Amino acid sequence: MVQFNTISEILDGVSENDIGYVKFQFSDLGGVFRELEVPTSFLETAFSKGVPFDSSAGGFSWSTGADIVLKPDPRTFSIIDLSSDEKYARVICELCYLDGQPFEGCPRSTLKTVVRKIYQSGYTFYISSSVHFFLLDAGFNAGNMEKSSSDVTNFKYGNEVAVEKVKQEILRSLSASEVDILSFHRGREIGQYAVVLKEGSALRIADNILTVKQIIRDAALKFGLHATFMPKPMTSKEGLGMPFTLSLLKNDINEFYHPDKEMMLSDSARYFIGGIFKHIRGICAVANPTVNSYKRLVKKSEAPHYVTWSTVDRCSLIQIPSSRGRATKIELRNADVSCNPYLALSLVLSAGISGINEQLLPNNAVNFETHDYSESEKESYSQGTLPGTFVEAVENFKCDQFLQNVLGDMLSKGIIQKADAEWDDYISCVHQWEIDRYL
Repeated sequence: MVQFNTISEILDGVSENDIGYVKFQFSDLGGVFRELEVPTSFLETAFSKGVPFDSSAGGFSWSTGADIVLKPDPRTFSIIDLSSDEKYARVICELCYLDGQPFEGCPRSTLKTVVRKIYQSGYTFYISSSVHFFLLDAGFNAGNMEKSSSDVTNFKYGNEVAVEKVKQEILRSLSASEVDILSFHRGREIGQYAVVLKEGSALRIADNILTVKQIIRDAALKFGLHATFMPKPMTSKEGLGMPFTLSLLKNDINEFYHPDKEMMLSDSARYFIGGIFKHIRGICAVANPTVNSYKRLVKKSEAPHYVTWSTVDRCSLIQIPSSRGRATKIELRNADVSCNPYLALSLVLSAGISGINEQLLPNNAVNFETHDYSESEKESYSQGTLPGTFVEAVENFKCDQFLQNVLGDMLSKGIIQKADAEWDDYISCVHQWEIDRYL
C-alpha cells in the first residue's frame, strides 16, 4: 500500500501504475458516493482548479445560483489494485465555489466546518463505528421474506462459495482503499454481517463509512448477490444499526474520564449526553432518515426506543463501554446505515459540545437491565422516547433551530424537502399489511 502525500506524488503514481482515469467521489444529500471519472491527462488541472460540476448530476434538488466545482482532497487519494486486470484510482472531493469557498450544500464541507470550530475550542474527537448489512440472493422474493422460518430460501445468500468470494473481495478492496478496520464478522441474524472500523477523526470515519458501503455493494453485485442497508428489512429480525462510539480529548486528556466521579465519568461526559438528549428527536431526522428507520426503533427491540443512558442496559440510547482512563467512550446507538454520516456526525458532535457549554445534565443513568420491565416502568426511567415515525422526527427537526443552524439553510431545506417527498410517497401507497388486514 502506497501513501500519497502530495499532488506530484499522485501524478507520479498514476503514471507508474498506468491509470487511465481517476474516480472523483463526493457525497450526495442521502449519504451515497456519486462520482465523475476524470482522465489522468486532466488530473493536474483538476487538483489545482477543481472539476466543473452540474449539481443536477449529484442528486441535489436545489439550484446553486453560482458555478461550483469538485475539489479533491489529496489525502484521500488511493490506487485500488484488486488484480492484474482491475486497477483504478479514486479521490474524495468536496463541493466548492470557484473562489475555493465551501459550498453550503456539501455534506463533507459541513462536517469539516463543525470539526474545525470544535478544534478551535480545544477539543479533539476520536470516533469509531460499524457498518451492518445483509447479504441476499440476487433473486430473492421480498414479498416472501417473512414466510421462511429459516430464511434460507428467500433470504441469506445464494451459496456459501459466493458469500466467501464476496467477503474476500470486500477485504481486498478495504485494504486497497486504505480503510482501517478492526474486524469483519457475522451478525446475530442469518445473512447479517458487520464491518467494524478502527477509530479515527470524524472526517476520516465518515469517508470510510461511505467507502465501505460502496465496496460492499460492488462486491455483492460482482458475485451475483445483493447487499442491503435497509434499517429493518424483516419484521421478525433485528434491524441494522450504525452506532457511533466517541471519545473527547482536550490537551491530550480524555474529557469523559474522571477517576473520582461516579462511574468514573466526568461532568463533561454527563453534559455531553445532556446536549445530545436535548436535540435527539430532531437529530433522528438525519440519523434515521427513512420511513423504514422507525420500524427498527420500536418498543421491545434491542434498538433504542427510550431516551436513556447506561453502563449495562443493552437497550439504552447511549451506552458507556467499560473501559476507563484514556479509553473512556460514549456510544450512541440510534443511527442506522441509511444515514449520511457527514450530516449525522455534524449534529451529534455539535449537540454534545453545546451540552458541555450549557452544562446540561441528563436524567439519571439506568444501570440495570430493563428488558423484563414494563413499558411504563421503562418510560419512567427515561427522558422521553425517540420519534415514533419519520414525519414526527422531521417535525422535531423543523422546530430545532440549533440543528438547522449547524447544517445551514441550504442543507436543512434539502433534508426537509427530501423527507416530505418520501413521506408523501409512503402514505399514498397501499402496503401489504393493509391488504392482508383489510381486503
